[in-house]
Amino acid sequence: MKEISVRLCGNPEIVCGGKTVTFPYRKAEGFFYYLCVRKSVTREEVISLLWGDEDETNGKKKLRDAVYQVKRAIDPDILITAGHTGISLNPEFTIRTDLDSDSRGKGEDLFLNHFFIKNCYEFETWVDEMRETLSSKVSDSARKGLEDAAAEHDTVKMQKYSDILIKNDPYDENLYYELMNIYAANGSYNMAIRIYYDLVRMLKKEMEVEPAQKTQDLFHRIFNMKEHVASGTGRVTAEFFGRERELFEISGMMDSEDGSPMNVAVIEGEEGVGKSTFLEYCRKMAEGKRMLPLSALCYRQGADFFLSPWNDIMQEISQQMDKTDRGDSDNYDILREMELNGESSGKIQYAVAEKKVLELFRKLSEEQQIFLTFDEIQWMDEASYRLLVRLVCAISPDRLKVICTYDGNYESEVMQQLEELVRQDRVRFMTLERFTEAETERIIRNALPSLANEPEKRQEIWKLTEGNAFFLTEMIDIISRKGFTLEKTPKINVVIKSRLSSITEDEREVLECMSVFPEKIKIDELELLLAGRDRLSIIRMLDHLQREHLISEMLVGWNVYYKFVHRIIKEYIYEHQSAGKTQAYHKILAGYYVKQRGESFAMMPIIAYHYRMCHDEVKAYEYQIRYLQEFYTVVNENFPIVQNEASEMGDTIGSMAEAEKMLKLAENVIRLPLDTPEVNRIRMKMNYILGRHDIALGEYDSGIANIEACTMLANRLGDRSMILACYKQQIFHGIQIGDIDKADQYVSKGLSMIGQEETDEYATFLRLQGWTRLMKQDYSVASEVLTKSLNIFKALEKRQEPKKRGRYSASIAACYNYLGEICREQGTYYDALRYYNEAVQMGQGPVKTNGMAQVYSSIGQVKYDQGKYTEGYIYLDRAREDLEHNGYRWGLERTEAYLAMTCIKLGKTDEARIHYEKGRQIAAKIRNPLTAEILAEVERHLNEAG
Repeated sequence: MKEISVRLCGNPEIVCGGKTVTFPYRKAEGFFYYLCVRKSVTREEVISLLWGDEDETNGKKKLRDAVYQVKRAIDPDILITAGHTGISLNPEFTIRTDLDSDSRGKGEDLFLNHFFIKNCYEFETWVDEMRETLSSKVSDSARKGLEDAAAEHDTVKMQKYSDILIKNDPYDENLYYELMNIYAANGSYNMAIRIYYDLVRMLKKEMEVEPAQKTQDLFHRIFNMKEHVASGTGRVTAEFFGRERELFEISGMMDSEDGSPMNVAVIEGEEGVGKSTFLEYCRKMAEGKRMLPLSALCYRQGADFFLSPWNDIMQEISQQMDKTDRGDSDNYDILREMELNGESSGKIQYAVAEKKVLELFRKLSEEQQIFLTFDEIQWMDEASYRLLVRLVCAISPDRLKVICTYDGNYESEVMQQLEELVRQDRVRFMTLERFTEAETERIIRNALPSLANEPEKRQEIWKLTEGNAFFLTEMIDIISRKGFTLEKTPKINVVIKSRLSSITEDEREVLECMSVFPEKIKIDELELLLAGRDRLSIIRMLDHLQREHLISEMLVGWNVYYKFVHRIIKEYIYEHQSAGKTQAYHKILAGYYVKQRGESFAMMPIIAYHYRMCHDEVKAYEYQIRYLQEFYTVVNENFPIVQNEASEMGDTIGSMAEAEKMLKLAENVIRLPLDTPEVNRIRMKMNYILGRHDIALGEYDSGIANIEACTMLANRLGDRSMILACYKQQIFHGIQIGDIDKADQYVSKGLSMIGQEETDEYATFLRLQGWTRLMKQDYSVASEVLTKSLNIFKALEKRQEPKKRGRYSASIAACYNYLGEICREQGTYYDALRYYNEAVQMGQGPVKTNGMAQVYSSIGQVKYDQGKYTEGYIYLDRAREDLEHNGYRWGLERTEAYLAMTCIKLGKTDEARIHYEKGRQIAAKIRNPLTAEILAEVERHLNEAG
């Protein structure tokens, strides 16, 4: 059988047995082309296509002639006729067409180009349909080829397939837009820009118009990436290879101003995969877009330090203000309110009050888009998570963009903290994977041209690094400096050993000192451990270590810190120095911090950390407990006397009740085998913290048991201040359950043992005595005692140093609140509101105490009594929100009850039922009889309302 070759695209041609076939007329030729495409046809179908304007008799006659001409020109057996209806190609003949073999890969020519049949519109229509179908197939094939080429980073093939697509549809602007995206996501920014200029020229020539705005925006985004990211730093950075798609996705999020709520990117990746480097490139890109970039690194030990990542953020904001010479005094005022007193040590440096932080970011976002990044958020403390979530919810997505990275091993913990943002569809999830073997091959070829013809060595590098970006970067750096040195080497230890081989013993000692710090270190702290070394020689060693890419220098505000370039190096150094040296370093640092800032609330966690690491458990527990005691003073009391720097915790203090950590610490303390005064003092304080916490939550049995255990130990140790603290907890228990006699009994006990020098304790017990007189309706005595307490607190506050002002603000507010209660009980609402307003003014500060919520609730209750239900609802709802914010129950049940009654008055029966149910559940725990009476009244009204 003859071999027949048919070209249907471009100028059609039929070759049979090496010779070109010709036909005497076009319709016979067109009939054969139609058969080559359809393989089998009916006679009626062909007559309709080619002789539709003829009558049936003439049509059949002309079809018979066409069949004859085909057989005559090619072969008598080329066609098979099925009776009087069907015609098909003989399958015994080998007929190859450029369509069947898909040889039209380049898409250069149209189907049956330049082949026309005069006045045969049906055939012309079929040809047009075939051209459209083939064009679509070519486009699909080219798109698939383009995707495969992009996955292989084969720019030559990418260009080939993009040319086919454009040639196939040169006027489709969406196609140009799509190609620009693909090139940019592949890191081929020049090609993307070339595509854009091709579009500009085409539109200008053909239509005298410019590209659409979204296309122009995409061009500017790509140009920004080319200018500020693709230029690189001159050093090969394997972490960034293959991340072009993710980076371009982040770029799109940065530029999104379409009202989309999705403005947070959460990037998962294993240790060493290149997350930190990716964030560095994102920051460069943000700077190129004139955004305000703010960054923080979370670290393992920082999980125990409240709000530590926000320290760097605040210092960067301050630095940016100074650098740009902004004159916004409001922003400076906010920052000054958040600054800590005393010198900075790279730890918590700001009283991060949520209200102030949100106010500051709102002001900044009005002036400039903010780009916020947090690296390794699996180590972020819970308070920082809460502040981040609230900030994202408070600022417009168009004005704030956030990127966070985390280790995939901690996914459930991270997702739990970000649950609210996920529910609101604010988060896009991305993953930085290990490099594949093909990607690793490409990186090695690009970075080490000397290995281009040595596939075995490249394979060894792949096996050693397994695609981990950090390992790969380290191997490339070593090989480029020292030659190929992989023989018989274990994995990362060899890499680090090789890196360390070029440093001196003194420089190794510097690294060992640095390794005992949780994250970054100042030179002052290095000088402490490197006793006898002058600062200049230490700086020289630090500079050399930076050149060896072992450490890096970083600015936080105007302070210079040093840190390891990767945690793996830090951990290697730490694990490979002697245990004796490690413990000695930790002990020196713990003693240093105690001497310098031992009473600083902010320094307590870091002191505890160093004591723990040098195995001094008792000292570690002591500072952990002191820290918790200060923290829960604010969380578990209504009107606390705020000691030291507890106000640093700010308005988010109630956002985390570290109950699990506290209970775990309690178990460890209880297990301490020693029975020394020092250990018993720790047990005493731990019992106090647990007891106070449980009483605040309505867990009275365990709470009172712990307070009584604390009292017993305090009596053994002769600790009068702790005995008085336990008496106050017994009083608070009496207040919560409405046991006035118990409260009065412990007030008397406290007053009888307070010395003249304990003025603040005396004033506190007087205030509590005023409350018991109030509850016994002895209003004149209550007013007299409370006024006396108020005057003492005012005098104490007046004598405070400027830096410690506000210590007694909550106590003064409490006195005003109780005086307001006296007026309210007597029906003098005007005077009650005057006192409440005084309490509100005094109670405003960096820490949102539970007492302020009680005052708001009281104001709401007065408004209810006055019949001002709408105003009352506003105050009651604010009180509810603040009490829930701190997780504090006492007072919340009464607030919910009054909210229910207010809603009934306002006709909001369904909402009233919700508040009633909440109040009933909390009241069952708190067991306050006064609240039970109010709830019974609410229930009666709800039943009447149906």
